[in-house]
Parts: sequence; C-alpha cells; structure tokens
Amino acid sequence: MAMSVYPRRVSLLALPAESTGTPIHGLYETLVLADAVVARPAGGATRLFEAEIVGPKRGIFPSACGLPLEVHRAIGEVDDTDIVITASMLFENQAWVTGTHPETVAWLRRMHDQGADLCSACAGALLLAETGLLDGLDTTTHWAFAPTFRQNFPEIRLRVEELLIVTGRRGEFVMSGAASSWQDLILFLIARYVSPTAAQEIGKFLLYHWDSRSQAPFVPFVPPTDHGDGTIRQLQEWLHARDTVDVSVDDLAQRCHLPRPTFYRRFKRATGYSPVHYLQQLRVEEAKRLLESTDEPVDDISWRVGYEEAAAFRRVFKRITRLSPGEFRRKFHYPAGPPAGAK
Repeated sequence: MAMSVYPRRVSLLALPAESTGTPIHGLYETLVLADAVVARPAGGATRLFEAEIVGPKRGIFPSACGLPLEVHRAIGEVDDTDIVITASMLFENQAWVTGTHPETVAWLRRMHDQGADLCSACAGALLLAETGLLDGLDTTTHWAFAPTFRQNFPEIRLRVEELLIVTGRRGEFVMSGAASSWQDLILFLIARYVSPTAAQEIGKFLLYHWDSRSQAPFVPFVPPTDHGDGTIRQLQEWLHARDTVDVSVDDLAQRCHLPRPTFYRRFKRATGYSPVHYLQQLRVEEAKRLLESTDEPVDDISWRVGYEEAAAFRRVFKRITRLSPGEFRRKFHYPAGPPAGAK
C-alpha cells in the first residue's frame, strides 16, 4: 500500500466511449467532499485527497452512455500516484477484447511497480486483469461479465459472490463488484487511507450504505448452455421452463435415458454444477422471485419450490444467497404503495 503523506493522489482512469460516467463522477465527488465533511485535527492536513480523472488523452469525451466525461490529464503525463481506480465500463456484447489498450495496461503496471494501489469497480476488473498482476489471485466484478472474464483470464479466481476483495502481497489490489459497489470501494479506501471514522462520516453524509457481506443476493442463476452436450442442454431447457422444481436427480437421469453415475458425470462436466446443486440453485431462484413479488409466508414458499421441510429450505437459501429468506425479502421486496408515513 502506498504510504505518501496527505493529500493522497488518486487517479480515476477513464476510457473514452467505454467508461461509464456515474461511477467516475461519484468517486471524484466523494473524494472532494471528504475534505469538506471529514473532521481533521487542528493543524493537520488541509486536504485528504487529490483526485483527477486520467485517460489515454486529455479532453472531453463521450462516456459509454454518451454523456460527456472530462479527462484532466493523459496517463503519459502521470509519472506517480498513490491509488488508481479503473471504474465501470460497457462494451459490445459484454465481451472483452484483450490487447485493445496496450499503453494503458503498461501504465497500470508501471504505477504498481512504483507502489500504487490498483483498484477496480465493476467491469474495471477486466482491464486490471489484463496487466497479469492478478494471475493466481482472487477477484470480483459484475456477474454479467463473468463469462468473458473467465474466458479471457482463466488463471484468475473469479468470485462474483464477493462484494469486495482485497489481495496482493501488500493488499494493493482492491476490487469491488457490480455497478454501485464503487461506494463500498471508496468507503474502504477512505477507511484505509484516513480512518474508519472518516469513512463513517462521509458515508453518513452521502447516505452510502456500507455492505461488506456479499453480492450473492443480487447474482442471478445463469448456468452455461453452450457446453455442446445436446442431451444436457435439452434437460436444462425443460427444467427452466417448469413452474415447479420438485424433481429428483433420479428423475433427471431417467429423463435423459442415462444411468445415474453417467448422468451425474455428464451433467457436472457440461454445466459446472452437480445435479443436486443445480436443483438447489433453481429452487432458490424461484424462491427469490416469490419473496420479491409476493407476501406469501416463507414456509409456503419453501413447499412451493420443492422443500418439504422449511428448515432445510432456509439452510440452502442462506448458503446460496448469504441472507435468510426474511432478510432477503426485507432487502428486495418493494412496496406497491407509498412508504409508511407518507401523505
């Protein structure tokens, strides 16, 4: 971790037409506001952070969504920094193409060699991964980019269920997950570089909700279907088209006209999941939908998705989502009418 005196230098990396504006602007404004909000001892530093947006060239460029994004300095002008953050990006078909940004990747490596922390939010992890510095380590990103990440960087352990991952020999790599998780990233960095109290102050002021637990409640179950096994793919289509998931592994093996051991091996090889785990994921996915959209009691939902014992359902649900069914409903069930107390 870089240990320069205040102000800490933060380089927010923007790629024209690929970076999205909201995370970059949000990160920048949070760092600027920290100077106004966070209490400092008398005679201490007047500024905590010196933030700037950097990119391949100076100027005003369209972001991925078309809104203008101003790059303050070109990376060729930045010889040293304390923190680099590669924020959210969008690209065609959610498919990352390696080798598109060689100068930027080389600059990231150089900043790391000079002691900077390298951080990412959302799809920014793909650019960070291209440096090769994450090989053999854990990382996280937006789950929608998991297929292209795994295809391009199989040597990195992708853990999309995690909201925030800190790794590296000196903890110099910090990656956050999907979309608005940049708020968790910046609160973590403020806590690291200033103090936990400072992170609490700015979090309260901006109403950022620190959630260090997991992305798992947000991640939809989207198993692979392009594995080339036609029999297993037909079974998957049949399973996903059903209203209920009250079938057993033996039922699935019989439907495929395969002995159970052969079916088990083929299914696991094709999908990456054991049949039991796959069925659990399907049942939990249906339960999530019912918890979000209905007021049905949890015991009734557990029965509807194929569990005779509500306690077993609760155990499986919490293992997969890291929330109890009740916690999940409170987090994701949006009221149909105005909030309580509204007039």
